[in-house]
Amino acid sequence: MVSGVSLNLIELGHFAAYLAFFVAITQALAPLAGRVFKAPGLRTLSINAAPLLFLLTTVGALTIVYSLLTNNFSVLYVASNSNTHLPVFYKVAALWGGHRGSLYLWVWIMTGYSAAVAYHGRSRYPDRLAVIMAVEGALIAGFYGLVLFLSDPFTRLFPIPPQGQNMNPLLQDPGMVIHPPMLYMGYVGFSIPFSFAVAALLTNWRSELWIGHTRRWALFAWGFLTAGIIFGAWWSYYVLGWGGYWGWDPVENASFMPWLMGTALIHSISVQERRRMLHTWNIFLIITTFALSLLGTFLVRSGVLASVHAFSAAPGQGIYLLTFMVVVLTLAFGLFLVKGGYQQAEESFVSPLSRESMFIWNNVIFTVACASVLLGTLYPLFLQAATGARISVGPPYFDLVMVPIFLIMLVVMAVGPLVSWRKANLPKLRGRLVVPTIVGVALAALVVLVWGPVYWTAPVAVGLVGFVATSIVANAGRAVAQRRKQHHEGLWRAFSATVLGNRRHYGGMVVHMGILVIAIGLVGSGLFKSSKLVMMAPGDVLHLAHERVRFDGVRNVRGPDYTAVEGLLTVLNNGAQLRPEQRVFFGSPMKVERPSVNSTMLRDVYVDIGDHQHGKWEIHLFVNPLVNFIWTGGGVVIAGLAFSLSDYVRRRKRVTVTSGAVASHS
Repeated sequence: MVSGVSLNLIELGHFAAYLAFFVAITQALAPLAGRVFKAPGLRTLSINAAPLLFLLTTVGALTIVYSLLTNNFSVLYVASNSNTHLPVFYKVAALWGGHRGSLYLWVWIMTGYSAAVAYHGRSRYPDRLAVIMAVEGALIAGFYGLVLFLSDPFTRLFPIPPQGQNMNPLLQDPGMVIHPPMLYMGYVGFSIPFSFAVAALLTNWRSELWIGHTRRWALFAWGFLTAGIIFGAWWSYYVLGWGGYWGWDPVENASFMPWLMGTALIHSISVQERRRMLHTWNIFLIITTFALSLLGTFLVRSGVLASVHAFSAAPGQGIYLLTFMVVVLTLAFGLFLVKGGYQQAEESFVSPLSRESMFIWNNVIFTVACASVLLGTLYPLFLQAATGARISVGPPYFDLVMVPIFLIMLVVMAVGPLVSWRKANLPKLRGRLVVPTIVGVALAALVVLVWGPVYWTAPVAVGLVGFVATSIVANAGRAVAQRRKQHHEGLWRAFSATVLGNRRHYGGMVVHMGILVIAIGLVGSGLFKSSKLVMMAPGDVLHLAHERVRFDGVRNVRGPDYTAVEGLLTVLNNGAQLRPEQRVFFGSPMKVERPSVNSTMLRDVYVDIGDHQHGKWEIHLFVNPLVNFIWTGGGVVIAGLAFSLSDYVRRRKRVTVTSGAVASHS
């Protein structure tokens, strides 16, 4: 029985959300009102509104969570996405388990970012902060309009049902608790550089004065988006039972495209900071990256896609999202075309063979990759809208296009850090490339000799991975050796001083090493995997890729909100037990298969159980070499990013200490 407090508390959240909507409008219009009425004090309303907006949105979110935890089925969203049997942590995750709640999470995260920028900006860019907050307020108000008028998570239901419909069975996994918030933190985080760029265009703010601030926010968003993509691939791998982790699904592509352009942006900003170039291009990248984040939101929530990742949309939501996206991007790109010209580069290229030119090639590669994914994702939609024909652009297209692009990317990743700024020293560059080239060629030859006839991408990819890794290690080794020579230090002290003294650079190199580890996992699991689908009776043994798996039968098991048939299998090579399941959740007729995996760093034995007939069960066995390198590489990437970002903390502490010492001396 739901208490009266729980029944009515949701109305407080609903009121807080409406109040937040009007606060967001105030945040958006305050600087304009201050200009029109010649009242500069109104500008501060935009800044002060940001923490209030976050607080009100938080109240709304907490009342939804409380309604989920207390089984308040008088709320339509709770009745549609939860029931009394759902475990507590899934009830909390149900906040973003459905379309309406996930949109509210999006708005909640955006108000959190906005409040954080308001806090940091008071001392760093106070003269432009109000305009930045106004842009954020306009974006938040736009999303709040969708939430409150077309996707209201506070809508009441009468009569009150005694039981809810439960969360989608496919979402009842620990991955649901982590993956969507990470992805949203990435998507929404790119709104901050976007707001900086629009504010700069509106106020003629020179980009060299603000681009460094946006790099930090872009790195933060990129890190969350990276973690979300990697964790989503892991979740897909361990839950869906198909033995893969990335299927070039349109919704997967929707997260990958802003990641590609965000990666280009982060590299391009480095050129502007170091060489005062690419000012206009960086603003274009910022707007484009956020545009792709909005496009991803539209694809997932408009109903135009049929995908395991997509939400079903109510009438009007797709039109609203499309209109909102078109208005925002038309204004942003229009403003860029009209006023972007003032952001002229202060320096020009000296040589086509220089580090800045390598960054340009980096940008070209990522842009071409993004355009290729965008074409493969949207072409079927355009074709269907124009002719009614339905086609599917799947892995064959993406593999054909993206694999060569990825290999070229590895070459640029290896050579770029070895080339000097302004103009490369060719003899020195050739000398630095000798050892990496030898290592790369040797590894490529080893793949051909050991594995025999293989597709050409295997030796080329392995060779390039070795080439890049050797160049990174050799480059760091030269820096350490130079410091030892100059300061007469021991190896460990010189290494620590070198790395800690330039965290931004070496954090980036760790990120590159993480990408290489991921590449090893992609090559191993993509080109050398094996699979077999058979019907097995108890006692049967299946042989696949040097692995022997025995089927020992099945048993019935019961979970907190499901019943299941559990397969019993043994990996005879090491005695590991595999327990794949076929689950049926309460309130849902859908059968959900849950695979079981025996993992080592070198391979996964992955098994899924299907239907049975005549005393035999359908067993799908996969042996996936090196797949765990993907998840490990993702961890290395995030660790490198965290190390790189720690440089900002170190610099800020140094500035604080220096300022304090000066004040004390004065």
